Amino acid sequence: MTKFKKLTSALVVMTVLGACLPVSAAVQPNMAKVEERKARKTQIVGERVGKVLVSAFDLYNEEKLDEAIALLLNAKSSNEFDTATLNRFLGNLYATKDEKQAIKYLTLAVKPDVLTFADQSASMKLLADMLLQDKQYQAAIKAYEDWMMFTGEQSSDAYMRIANAYYLMDQHAKVLAPADDAIRFAPKPIEGPYQLKMAALYETKRYKELVAVVETMVQLFPENKQFWVYLGNFYTLTEEFGKSLTTLQLAYSQGYLEKDSEIRMLAQMYANNNIPYKAATVMEKYMKSGLVKKDKTNLTFIASNYQAAREFLKAANYYGEVAKLTNDADAYRRQGSAYSAVQKYNEAIAAYDKALSMNVDKPSGVYMSLVDAYFYQKKYKEAYAALMNAKKDPAMSRQVRGWESYIKDKAKQNGITL
Repeated sequence: MTKFKKLTSALVVMTVLGACLPVSAAVQPNMAKVEERKARKTQIVGERVGKVLVSAFDLYNEEKLDEAIALLLNAKSSNEFDTATLNRFLGNLYATKDEKQAIKYLTLAVKPDVLTFADQSASMKLLADMLLQDKQYQAAIKAYEDWMMFTGEQSSDAYMRIANAYYLMDQHAKVLAPADDAIRFAPKPIEGPYQLKMAALYETKRYKELVAVVETMVQLFPENKQFWVYLGNFYTLTEEFGKSLTTLQLAYSQGYLEKDSEIRMLAQMYANNNIPYKAATVMEKYMKSGLVKKDKTNLTFIASNYQAAREFLKAANYYGEVAKLTNDADAYRRQGSAYSAVQKYNEAIAAYDKALSMNVDKPSGVYMSLVDAYFYQKKYKEAYAALMNAKKDPAMSRQVRGWESYIKDKAKQNGITL
């Protein structure tokens, strides 16, 4: 854990974990009643029913489940305790093959409340689990609450299952209280209830609370790689782009970013925080390794960020990669612009001509770029020809007027006839 101290101290984390937990739990058992129930005199089944149970258990151990169930179904008793015991055994057996039948017999078993305390408790818990498994979520919630009231136990697992039931019913706001109780009553921190809180807060768009929860998750479970990615992503929801980048950098330094989408997220955060060179180099590194796909979107990202970082030759090379991959006229135009920025005018002209040959959008703009490239090579005739092509677009008239007399004067000074 030592190696994570620097990581967690770099984030704003919740140091008082109980700060946002409710004052009291959702279920408040009457402990006097619980103790009274525990002290109740224990009954035993009658001899006839006892023999049936032993025989059924033997069949079960021999993996003759259907025969064991049939034997129990044929057994009858007028004794309430014996009947409840038979139903409990049937519920347990059906739990392995038929949820609805298990629910039926477990309900019959627990209803009269005549089983021993341990058997009643186990049957109520199994009934709640079966209801949840059968997607009877509201009934499952009540069953878990009834079980905790009966046993007096504040069960982290039961509260987590209640929270999960609410989530599965899309009642996201109701997830939070039982999830908090699951956190409070867990003997040690566990991930499940935090993940449920995270999901519920995301669904309800309570993003500041969401970030606080995931900050806690990173502090408590620093070796879970996915939590770092979640936190980096969720900071963007609160427009804390600096924190997002810091978190992703920390995750990256620990080797936690392993997926294409995670590397692209890190690169995007560099771009969003005006660090274009790092944005480009990170994406470039993992494109070369094969982790990041070599496609138009990613190549353009590298090119545009190198251009923003004033690495114009690298930008030009990547715009060329885009152009070759896609036959995109605009990629050639951008390549020409990058070459022009470092006075590589011949290469720029070739790129502009390629863009024009492919019917680039707004060709007049490309012609004006050609004017620049030719003029600074003192190719005034070619510059003037490009200017006349740009002049065909009325929207360029102002720029053309500014250049036209200037080119004519320069051509005349150099003895060139236009």
